[in-house]
Amino acid sequence: MRQTLRSLGVPTHIGLAYYTWAPVGSDGKIPDERRGSWLSELAGLSVSRDYARAFDLWKASFTSPGDRLFELTLASRLLVGHGNTSATDVGITVHHTWGVPIVPGPALKGLLAHFMDAVYGPDNPTPYPWEQPEGERARAGYQGVTWYGRRIARGPGEVYRALFGAPDADEDGLFRERGIDAGASTGSVVFHDALYVPQSSHGDRPFAADVLTVHQKNYYDSSGEGWPSDYDRPNPIAFLTVRPGVRMLFALSGSPALSALAERLLVDALREWGVGGKTSAGYGRFVRVNDSAAVLGAGTRPSPGSPQVTTPRHQRGDRIVATRVEDPTGRGKVKFRTDDGFVGHFVGESPPQVGLGEMVEVWVANVSSQGYTLTLRPPKTRQR
Repeated sequence: MRQTLRSLGVPTHIGLAYYTWAPVGSDGKIPDERRGSWLSELAGLSVSRDYARAFDLWKASFTSPGDRLFELTLASRLLVGHGNTSATDVGITVHHTWGVPIVPGPALKGLLAHFMDAVYGPDNPTPYPWEQPEGERARAGYQGVTWYGRRIARGPGEVYRALFGAPDADEDGLFRERGIDAGASTGSVVFHDALYVPQSSHGDRPFAADVLTVHQKNYYDSSGEGWPSDYDRPNPIAFLTVRPGVRMLFALSGSPALSALAERLLVDALREWGVGGKTSAGYGRFVRVNDSAAVLGAGTRPSPGSPQVTTPRHQRGDRIVATRVEDPTGRGKVKFRTDDGFVGHFVGESPPQVGLGEMVEVWVANVSSQGYTLTLRPPKTRQR
């Protein structure tokens, strides 16, 4: 069956090409010598010309007063659905009809719910809202559900409840006695799927090949029973991602006040935490379209007047993990992206010999507003 499909040529739908048309061998996997050229061929596919018309119709459907549309630019690679079964061992989620990049609405809702509870919720979630210190009572409204074992002991705060809804909880009666809303309810904001903006990538080709190298495959295969060593053979795994610079259109529906709040918080969550897989390595970060500094990377100087999205959060002497990335300036220099989205480089010493997408443990030698200078050895403490 697959041989018959291949005779028809590679389809323009990335989902079909990635899953159904994959040139697998008898073991159900793509041969190593074929994988690189096949992924490069998929990355060269352009989006269907008819997609722009469908996108415009979808965009025009949001006409209610509480509907909010906003475009964000992908500041790093995006990998959604990496746990899906595929011949490359790394899956990808695309639009079912058009095969374009997509961020499912439930993923955005889950990201924001966790972000709001962790960042805006109270430092100590144990006390009841009325028992919180005066400065913490407002933050209790952003608190999520409190679990006791496998049971829901306490419902969320009022802001969390309004945005995402709430389940029944064991202590609902205690909250009702104090005049606080409790019990099951639905959220007032709808998180729609975020869709790729047509022509927002060069040649309308939003996908790019990437690689993840597992250095201790035998250790992971043994479920941690053995010890990792320097004698394992690295196992590079190539797969598809969405390339940086792609723009996505996000859509929210609900009451005007709550959808505006959800947009502001969601933009913060996408910028600071990212969405999808490998976010700890800097994947899935989005910024406002005009925030070119984050899109270009810290290795380039932004144009005059363009805002600086964030500042490096690491300090000299910090031990961090950085990922080898393509040089944002296009000069072919060895660059590494840190977990806060900034690009660093090595000065006065040779950079580690790792491939694109591979991670390495380094130290921060110096910090500037544009990024980091990295080193393979702990920097000496400066004398006053």
